[in-house]
Amino acid sequence: MKRKKLVIGFVVAVLSLLLVGPMNATAADKVIKWRMQVLWDAGTLPFKIEKKFVDRVKELTGGRLQIKIFAPGSLVPTNQMLDAVQAGMFEMMKQYEGYYIGKMPEAAFTSALPSGFTDAWQLETWFWERGGIQLVRDSYKKLGLYYLAPSIYGQEPIHSKFPIHSIADMKGKKGRFVGLAGPVLSKLGAAVTPMPTAEVYPALEKGVIDFADRGGLAANYDAGLYEVAKYIILPGFHQPVTATCYVANMAAWKKLPKDIQAILECAAREASADLFQLHMVKGMEALEKFKAKGCEVIYLPKDEVKKIRKVAMGVWEEYANKSPKARQVLDSQKEWMRMLGLID
Repeated sequence: MKRKKLVIGFVVAVLSLLLVGPMNATAADKVIKWRMQVLWDAGTLPFKIEKKFVDRVKELTGGRLQIKIFAPGSLVPTNQMLDAVQAGMFEMMKQYEGYYIGKMPEAAFTSALPSGFTDAWQLETWFWERGGIQLVRDSYKKLGLYYLAPSIYGQEPIHSKFPIHSIADMKGKKGRFVGLAGPVLSKLGAAVTPMPTAEVYPALEKGVIDFADRGGLAANYDAGLYEVAKYIILPGFHQPVTATCYVANMAAWKKLPKDIQAILECAAREASADLFQLHMVKGMEALEKFKAKGCEVIYLPKDEVKKIRKVAMGVWEEYANKSPKARQVLDSQKEWMRMLGLID
């Protein structure tokens, strides 16, 4: 009887191990599905980068994390993505922080600084080597969000239905700008209205606006802006360097295995490198395509750029005074700019 009980006990133990093993394996191999709404329309260069990003994450995680991309406005309006991810409506977004500088004044500096940094690597090094990433992550943590990484690229042009050679030419004209570019252009005399990136083309086409910032040259060519605005204004003083960002819901982030978290961060930085390189190469190619479509490229005189910079730097200080964190971020960036010789 004792032997029988021992045998039965052994069989039960073996069966238990066999049952538990597959269950654990199934749990470990469970597919995690996220949704991510992005900033740029399908078919543009930046959207293709996001497609590559999610494919890369799927590849590196062995299919354990699969992210579905949603085009601008598919889930919520672009300027409501922060609130939506914060509320857990979807897990992740690719956003331009300039949309919510009213809620986070420091975002005025971490998205794009008008007449500030002159090259993408300068802002890149501020984020990763000068403490910028921690400053940003601290801000998002308070909102229940996790800031993965910025995607940093060079200047964005202004596309206009009329020629612009000076500040005077912009006065009274209707322009689309978001982020700190908005108050700067307002100070320069333009009538500024913010609107999502995807709405720029129809707004120019219908005459709702006269000129606009939208994105990099390649993305703007993909969107067909040569059909509705025949003038390209350079340099892009309003956004000489731009950072968009990957941001996740904190609760969803914490549920991820550590290796998947690391993969997401690495893939995000890889996407930034891809965008930076393609923005430069495809942008130069797009500039020639714009010219072939009959667009005129106008380079603002240096003395006009200097006047604009003086106005922009005044706006920097106005927004830095809106919160202690905004002041901390701008002071940190100004210290780096001084070291780089960009400001006195």
